[in-house]
Amino acid sequence: MISMAPAAPFPRRLLLSLLLGVLVVAVVAAADVESSAGGGGGRRHSPRRTRYSRVFSFGDSLTDTGNAAILPATAGGPFTRPPYGMTFYHHPTGRASDGRLVIDFLVKALGLPEPTPYLAGKTAADFRRGVNFAVGGATALDPAFLKSRGMTSSVPVSLSNETRWFQDVLQLLGASAHEKHTIAASSIFYFGEIGFNDYSFALSAGNGTVDVAASLVPDIIAVIRSAVTVRAAHTTIKIFFLYKDPVGYRRYNGL
Repeated sequence: MISMAPAAPFPRRLLLSLLLGVLVVAVVAAADVESSAGGGGGRRHSPRRTRYSRVFSFGDSLTDTGNAAILPATAGGPFTRPPYGMTFYHHPTGRASDGRLVIDFLVKALGLPEPTPYLAGKTAADFRRGVNFAVGGATALDPAFLKSRGMTSSVPVSLSNETRWFQDVLQLLGASAHEKHTIAASSIFYFGEIGFNDYSFALSAGNGTVDVAASLVPDIIAVIRSAVTVRAAHTTIKIFFLYKDPVGYRRYNGL
């Protein structure tokens, strides 16, 4: 009988770091959300009517609805071919799933338009109903920063790129400060998962260790905090959702 050594316990430092750095955070500051049936009576599954007009979303593959399929570095990836998208849409949509993502359920529940993938739009009309800036494979930290730590990002997009794209869109949609504030105040800001790819690159690097991955936690937290703070400066009424699935457990359902 062959004896096997017991599995090594999950490193406590990494566990604490991951819990700290990628904890599910939901900051909800929404008001005046009423059911389309009026007062919530009657139809239980009716889309909801809200004072908000659009969603601006940020993140990686768990929020991306088409940008990675357009970005030259990732165009033609597996998510552009079956079986991706086959369960719900019956064709690949650029989502890293065979069904819908959380962002899809959010806009449906609130009765809002599906945001346009940023790289698929060109004019103000393309972006006025909402924009999804998330890119599959995106990192929280800039590729240059990761490179300085001996890590290589396969996708040249970080959270700072996505927030700069947002600033460009806001400039396109509103000429004056008042117009920009009005647009932001009538928008929901959704921050999906971001940071998983940073840890993945850290652990898979040539000298990748748990300590290397854990060392990124303060920087990732700072980048996310900065992005949320900048968005909050535009308006006092919004919704933020930050979420993170347990590392090592990913199941894409056909929802």
